[in-house]
Amino acid sequence: MALVLAARLARHCGADLHVLYVEEPLLDAAARHVGIDLARDTGRELQRFVAEAWPAALCSPQLHVVAGEAVDVILQVAHRQVADLIVVDGGRISGAERFFFGSKTEGLLRRADVSLLVAPAEWRPSPPDAADLSDLGPVIALVAKSDQPSIAATKAAYELASVLGTSVEVVQIGPGVEAPTALTKRLAEAGGGGLDRAPMLVLGKDVPNFTRGWPGALVNRVLASATVPILWYVAEQIAQL
Repeated sequence: MALVLAARLARHCGADLHVLYVEEPLLDAAARHVGIDLARDTGRELQRFVAEAWPAALCSPQLHVVAGEAVDVILQVAHRQVADLIVVDGGRISGAERFFFGSKTEGLLRRADVSLLVAPAEWRPSPPDAADLSDLGPVIALVAKSDQPSIAATKAAYELASVLGTSVEVVQIGPGVEAPTALTKRLAEAGGGGLDRAPMLVLGKDVPNFTRGWPGALVNRVLASATVPILWYVAEQIAQL
């Protein structure tokens, strides 16, 4: 669903869409050794994948197939293309409420200097036949009371909401406290289908430390309770969307 979310956002903002597949380097080397052009074959599969992930094909995306370590390649391509935003999947394992991040998403959350949008594996667009994000619910900014990255993230939330034609909710939280009841309720409503228009959550680079851990712990916790896209805002480029 990351590609569908990225395509809808790109169409809504009039942005270019790039679709990247990172090839396992050892597999790529082995294929080359026996004369197989793995990048060409993967490129064909990627074209089919884009065609099936409507409305991605409407964006006429530029496709990239690159061999290497996933996080390194993603950041290199993002920098080369001067990307405003990286969109990735959040992955689910067994259990109704247990989610995990593979090394790719975890590594990006630790290292990215480009803003990152994490799409829950079970996120579904509403309505399913729309070509943009016109029916997105409120943009919820989770911020500390006087933290500079949180201020920047709040500004980005308002700018993004303005582009998407939706509202903003700002939830303040202090260090070392649990998530506010209001936020917990909103996420529970989103997770249970109780909201007609599912929200998007925006976090600053230095998120409030109520999880007593690194930012990925908070993202993981949110995805465990709701299928809510999460924008981890770390750079000014998102303001240009």
